[in-house]
Amino acid sequence: MWQQVLAAAFLILAIYIFKGTLRPKKFPPGPTNVPLLGSLLYVNVRNISSSFTKLRKKYGDIFSLYVGRTPVVVLNSYELIKSTFDRAEYSGRPGNFSGTFFQKGKTGITTTDGKHWTEQRKFLTNHLAHLTGEGSRGFEDVIMDEVVELKREFAKKDGEALTLSYKLNVLLLNVLWSLTCGRKLHPQQQEFQAVHECIDKITQFVSKAAIFSFLPVLTWVLPESITNMERGRYYRNRFHEITEKWIRAHRQDYRGNRVGDLQDAYIEKINKGEETYSAEGLAAIVREIFIIGAESESVLMRWAIRILSCHPEVQTEIQTEVEKVAGKAGVVTWEMRERMPYTRAAIMEIQRFADIAPTGLIHKTVCDVSIEGFELPQGTLVMANLSACHRDPRFWSKPDEFHPQHFLKDGQVLENKEGFLPYSTGKRACPGAKIADMQLFLVITNILTDFNLSLPKGDKGDLGTQFKAGTAVLRNPKPYRVVVQSRA
Repeated sequence: MWQQVLAAAFLILAIYIFKGTLRPKKFPPGPTNVPLLGSLLYVNVRNISSSFTKLRKKYGDIFSLYVGRTPVVVLNSYELIKSTFDRAEYSGRPGNFSGTFFQKGKTGITTTDGKHWTEQRKFLTNHLAHLTGEGSRGFEDVIMDEVVELKREFAKKDGEALTLSYKLNVLLLNVLWSLTCGRKLHPQQQEFQAVHECIDKITQFVSKAAIFSFLPVLTWVLPESITNMERGRYYRNRFHEITEKWIRAHRQDYRGNRVGDLQDAYIEKINKGEETYSAEGLAAIVREIFIIGAESESVLMRWAIRILSCHPEVQTEIQTEVEKVAGKAGVVTWEMRERMPYTRAAIMEIQRFADIAPTGLIHKTVCDVSIEGFELPQGTLVMANLSACHRDPRFWSKPDEFHPQHFLKDGQVLENKEGFLPYSTGKRACPGAKIADMQLFLVITNILTDFNLSLPKGDKGDLGTQFKAGTAVLRNPKPYRVVVQSRA
């Protein structure tokens, strides 16, 4: 009797597993879907874009993968990504592990969709637009204060080979503190150290643990020594306590007579009783700004310093243009960018070449849709291979080289260059794009006003990528040191 029951159970399990390997009718083609493993045998999770390049050659601009039993459709051309992500049908967001883990649920902007997402994103976009709008110098002044501090640190180490990660993070975190809390901290303060540690540990954990979004069973079957779940929860909970403390203090101090930082603007919405606005929602947005914004900008800034230190001829061109516009040892302002075409082209080329987010964040279909003759059911996950755009020879004469002329024509910047998607595209494009652009432009130009960046002795100028274990959501440069030499 028991043998028959076990045989029947085994048969049902085998059928269930086998059915999970079958693609739906009219679904994009792709590599073999192996039971339990899906398509993982065909993907290097440390270098996803490289795997996608190989699969694209075999299956075309749209193919599908399976991660466990979860199908993911991958888009691999600029035109297809642009046209698809502009459509509201693809604006959904799955409740993936990486996003919901550090938020303790599906909240904020990154992992939500529907009305809540629409309202919260609109608020953040409008607030950031106000900070960076023409004639608004407040936020620019915040950045410049931090640039001055950074240059003071460089002056103390003139001519030495430095590791810049922490110094750049100090600048970026204090800019975010001013944006969200209306204040800054000294890096030696305990609160600053605590926040820096939490962000560092959380980003490391969610990058390595992103696979759990597709194979949640791993969190149960793998030992703690591998998953590090307890350690991840510790830093997650600690950062929640810190941000919730900020919100409580801000609400206690708020009297309705100020709308300065992001919290003030959001609290005003809460006090008016506007739908979707709450203290929990505010804390979620603040956490996203620190976790996602700080890390992505830090990675890009480290790439910028590395690339420029390997290309002294580009530094010289930027410095010549800066001196022409701002004067020798002058201060570069945001409004000057329109008179600096080469500098802007070089910065955009840094973004293209660094390609820090090779796939961006995953989208989800909110209804049944058709694409290129294929049928995608509601809830299908869709991923953009942005690296395919940034290395497409149709748009770039030297796709695998750093070449600022990619963005120049007759001495003018090529605006809206085809193939260029540093902040993704469509309805889910990064809302903080202009803030990031402003920071990168002001930091790079004002550093090069006073300093030259060069390679330490023995450094051969490798511009390789550091591929860490995990799904490599952000692509980091290999660890490096740079010599910062005063031009005076």
